Amino acid sequence: MNKVFGQIGDQMYVFCSEKCRSAIWHKIGVKASDTLENSSADAEIHTGYSYEKKETGAKSGAPTKLILDGCEYSYSARTDRVTISVTSLKNKSGEKTGNLRFELFMSKSGPFKPGQKNEGFTMATSAAYEPLRVNSAYTNIKSTMRPLDKKSGTYTPIIFVREYNEDGDWHISAYANFPNKEKIL
Repeated sequence: MNKVFGQIGDQMYVFCSEKCRSAIWHKIGVKASDTLENSSADAEIHTGYSYEKKETGAKSGAPTKLILDGCEYSYSARTDRVTISVTSLKNKSGEKTGNLRFELFMSKSGPFKPGQKNEGFTMATSAAYEPLRVNSAYTNIKSTMRPLDKKSGTYTPIIFVREYNEDGDWHISAYANFPNKEKIL
């Protein structure tokens, strides 16, 4: 039987099947426009279905080598949602990754360069995605979330892919700089 991903609250879960995921979403009242307003605690209390949540960390040390293609983001003030879309995320390292997540960072320091500390703030962070096996990829990713923070000013947007490590930290394992600055009111 194929397992499927589904988001509840701010976490990504693995469900036993599409039917199981749909049944849980239906029981807790999740609709396409409000998936982020239902918590995993609601799912545990109001359903008899099971799902598993895993925090899998990569080995301590350097993050896995990932290749990120086709990134874009959007922010809608009307719906107060941030959407991050990625064409593909490929694992080109010799080992499995830890859990992964996407982050929209608004930089006051300009584009990101490895080893450089950027000033700014994290506008949004996706739910955690399952680890990627060696030479595998996620394709056509679309993650919608509520902003964590909004500060007025002009920023350089950056999408980070962060990987959960055994040391309990989320390390940058891939990134995409955007050429145009974004003005936030």
